Amino acid sequence: MDKRNTLTIWVGRSLLGVMLLSASVAQATSKSGVSAFTNANADGLTSTMQDGKTVTGTVSDEYGPVTGANVVIKGTTTGTITDLDGKFMLNDVPAGAVLQISYIGYTTQEIPVGNQTEFTIDLKEDSQSLDELVVVGYGVQKKVNLSGAVQAVGGEVLENRPITNVNTGLQGAVPNLNITRSSGRANEAPSMNIRGMGSINAGSNGGDAFILVDNVPVSAEELARINPADIENISVLKDASAAAIYGARAAFGVVLVTTKRAKSDKLQISASGNYGIRTRGEHPEYITDPVTVMEMKNAAAQPLRAYLYSQQQIDYALQREQDPSLPIVALDPADPNKWAYYGSTDWMDETYRNTTSTYSADFNIAKKDDKLSYYVSGGYYQENGLLRYGNDKLKRFNFRSNADLQITKWWKAGLNIAYTNSNYGSPTVLDTGVSFFHQINRKPSLDIPRNPDGTWTSVGAGSLGMLQEGGRTNDQVNETSVSISSKFDLIKDVWTLNADANFRFTNENKDAYWQRVPYKAGPNEPIQYETGEFGSNDYTSFRAYDTRYAVYNIYTNFVKTFNEKHFFNIMAGFNSEYTDYREDYMYREGIITSNLPEIGLSTGTQTTTNTRHQLALQGFFGRINYIYDNRYILEFNGRYDGSSRFPHDDQWGFFPSGSVAWSVTSEEFFKPIAEKIQMSNLKLRGSYGSLGNQVVIDSNGNQVYYPSIAAMSSGQIGQILDGELPIAVYQPGLVSASFTWETVNTGNFGMDLGFLNNQLTATFDIYKRITKNMLGPSKELPAVVGAEAPRENAADMKTRGWELSLQWRDQFELVGSPFQYGIKANISDSRSFITKYDNYVDVFDENGNKIGVTSAIENSNLNSQYYVGMEIGEIWGFINDGRFATQEEVDALDQSEVGEDDQSYRFYVGDTKYKDLNGDGRITRGQRTLADPGDRKIIGNSSIRLPYSFTLDAAWKGFDVSAFFQGVGKRDWYPEASNFYFWGIYAQPWTNVTVLNMDHWTAENPDAYFPRVKAYAAEGNSELGMPQTQYLQNASYLRLKNLTLGYTLPKALVNQWHIENLRFYFSAENLWTWNHLDEKLDPETQTTGNLGKSYPMQRTFSFGFNLGF
Repeated sequence: MDKRNTLTIWVGRSLLGVMLLSASVAQATSKSGVSAFTNANADGLTSTMQDGKTVTGTVSDEYGPVTGANVVIKGTTTGTITDLDGKFMLNDVPAGAVLQISYIGYTTQEIPVGNQTEFTIDLKEDSQSLDELVVVGYGVQKKVNLSGAVQAVGGEVLENRPITNVNTGLQGAVPNLNITRSSGRANEAPSMNIRGMGSINAGSNGGDAFILVDNVPVSAEELARINPADIENISVLKDASAAAIYGARAAFGVVLVTTKRAKSDKLQISASGNYGIRTRGEHPEYITDPVTVMEMKNAAAQPLRAYLYSQQQIDYALQREQDPSLPIVALDPADPNKWAYYGSTDWMDETYRNTTSTYSADFNIAKKDDKLSYYVSGGYYQENGLLRYGNDKLKRFNFRSNADLQITKWWKAGLNIAYTNSNYGSPTVLDTGVSFFHQINRKPSLDIPRNPDGTWTSVGAGSLGMLQEGGRTNDQVNETSVSISSKFDLIKDVWTLNADANFRFTNENKDAYWQRVPYKAGPNEPIQYETGEFGSNDYTSFRAYDTRYAVYNIYTNFVKTFNEKHFFNIMAGFNSEYTDYREDYMYREGIITSNLPEIGLSTGTQTTTNTRHQLALQGFFGRINYIYDNRYILEFNGRYDGSSRFPHDDQWGFFPSGSVAWSVTSEEFFKPIAEKIQMSNLKLRGSYGSLGNQVVIDSNGNQVYYPSIAAMSSGQIGQILDGELPIAVYQPGLVSASFTWETVNTGNFGMDLGFLNNQLTATFDIYKRITKNMLGPSKELPAVVGAEAPRENAADMKTRGWELSLQWRDQFELVGSPFQYGIKANISDSRSFITKYDNYVDVFDENGNKIGVTSAIENSNLNSQYYVGMEIGEIWGFINDGRFATQEEVDALDQSEVGEDDQSYRFYVGDTKYKDLNGDGRITRGQRTLADPGDRKIIGNSSIRLPYSFTLDAAWKGFDVSAFFQGVGKRDWYPEASNFYFWGIYAQPWTNVTVLNMDHWTAENPDAYFPRVKAYAAEGNSELGMPQTQYLQNASYLRLKNLTLGYTLPKALVNQWHIENLRFYFSAENLWTWNHLDEKLDPETQTTGNLGKSYPMQRTFSFGFNLGF
């Protein structure tokens, strides 16, 4: 038995378990004559037909016998599979039959039987995998001819999954394509990043990928509104060589999305539908027993606050435990005019439903002929939110038409039209961002939503009442895209000219109103109003966003092979883009009725504002691709880019790149080696290039513009002059005279490997990226200047990383039928370091003499600072040294600097103790510099490391199964101060008590998870709120992202119904998660900037069908 057969059997058997349940069903179906293979003999190698002869044969390739090759009589369902020696036998083969022989990685062969009874068949390598076309900038290239770091996936990674958008579906599909989700809200658009941190000015994800759909740039939000069913394939351009053609916006990689077009000259009609049930994902568990909650909160509040609950209240709660018939609401012993509550409310369960629904429907029709080809589709998606009150809902309708017309032999025209209508309705209180989700966790479990008289309680009004009665927001987006293109064959199959004009019109209207929610505090108390985050007055608002975008491209391609060995592909072109953005906002208080919350029907003073900006980009680009004898590849890419974001003298930049590749397996000297080790492909690649970055993201995640113009500002002053608040004009800040691009230089080395005729393939890349001239602080100016120094291009950073993809596909015989299976795995890593940053502070000796300089690691507000040598994501923290066991230990170590409030809230026995690293007898932060960090050191890193994914799939007798796993191999996370979801009452005494909070220090439980019960210990940047080793969390995780089980009905059956194919499937998303977090939290959303204070992630269980005519 050869090595290939051994590997096939070993790997294949590991997947059999997932198909065993289907086997018995399929075998029963087989006996009814519907199966694809009808077995007659016990050995499973023969099939029967009436009136024929027996034929035998051997199937081989260049390495020897092929096990598991399909041998089928064409036009029938009769067939068999070759055995371990490559042999097969078919009985009762009729006269005039044709044998079809196929195997993964080989060209299918058809052999007339004629008078022969014995056959020797040699399979030939299928060159289709080598000739596979990959979309690159302004064109396509054969996969075998690529010299840059490019990886592509088909639209099938998005199919048959209950996903909200394309972005979510791509998570884990391509190594080092990082998809970040911060919320489970239906209208969230996950961000996309390639190869990690690219710039300190590129936002929380380190730099967004440049995304194009059919060669038209889109944002992550716009991509999220595209129907996943319309996607044909996605190419990810990772290195500078592959991305240089897009210049200044491709510094952090490019994602090219291609939508579907007609493929067949036969009219094809397809329909699909999916219905899903969504459930809430991971969330903390809370203690709701009234007595336990009262006692814990009273203990936590001391000594800063008086007891939150009196002994009378505790006694009544104890009575209710004995007699549940006692009312849950009673008069407050301290104030008989008010109610006291003794509930056991889990506010998470009150806020969110256990289940909700989602459904989608898609339809498309396509046909291609010599003159006209068209693909027309329509899709509808609806996702009902989890909120119990004031439910939120997303509705999206998509239409797409892609058409091509062959006007003459040399002129082909194209017209693409796409329309999207997206409507998301939700309670206005969700627009407070993290605030609402933050407050939900602070609502006391003792309180209940409504009073005995049916009015809201104060807590109920501030949460559920806000959702149900506090107002609604309706966000509607209408987006229309039109692309017109022409392709001219100047010399057929040699020289072409392409031109296209693309227009996108986006209109977003956001209607909102807010009103106070009434509540009562007692039976005789007057009605009061909960105002939340919006102030004391009801209001209505309208905001309109209009974007007009146009992009024009013209480029020419010359493709020719000279003397059969010299291949040239030369492309050159011009690109021009223009964006016009306008935002209008109207606001008015005093709405008369919530039934008609309109601006014109409100009574307050109307406020109107307007914002407008424009952006122009132009670029000249080109590519030269040369291949010698299919062995040596040389490619140059370049773009000369201009941007209106910069001063006139610095608007243009040239961004070149080059790459080389060597197909080692095409060399004559290597072929004996390749044959011996069954290597079918070995290609080495190297590239280097320079790109520019023109995008700067502020701390709020918003894109800002380079401050290249000193702009004055104006506004009303706070002083009254002559009975008015006059308008004042303020002098502008200073700006740098030399603002220019951030420059990103990337070097990449990679290899592509294939074995066993590419049944086993691997791609490996290692890269180094240097980002220069990032915006950072400049030299401090003399005080006499009277202004802060402007930011300058004065910071550098380097990133190192690697990525690996592996794929195995094969088949073998199972109960006489082919069992096909595959395994695909991705893993990657990256690390980033600051190499230049002006953040130096002077160091003085004990006499006040300057003795050198060092770098600050924090500013005066204890926020992290960049410094030379810093690894992005590093966490500075204290080393825990157990708990104080005696008062003598407390007195011996001064921790006052890191205490919450040392004057009235001192450290006591049972509190956390820290190691004195510098031996001065005190626990401090030192001077917050590298030279003097106090008693802190680097204890972890919050950057994502070793993201990975793997997919297992199998198919047999019409059944198919696939399991997609995704995760992060290494990441540290510290639950920041005020993360109520983790800390519970250690943040604030009125926060909910978590189950984990119950494992706290007492004299009887000295080794507990938490120290003694102490509110505010995790409220600010002190005590538990500051990073330390004991509560540093391992945020790595493994998630079963998708599991799909399907069955395709046999063609022989569905063809009787005039149906081409019919498949039913079950699909589950986010089915299972394994992680190391100490609290029951979602590892994705907790580790983002929202600290988990966001709409919860969800699991989805769905059923669907695919129908084709």
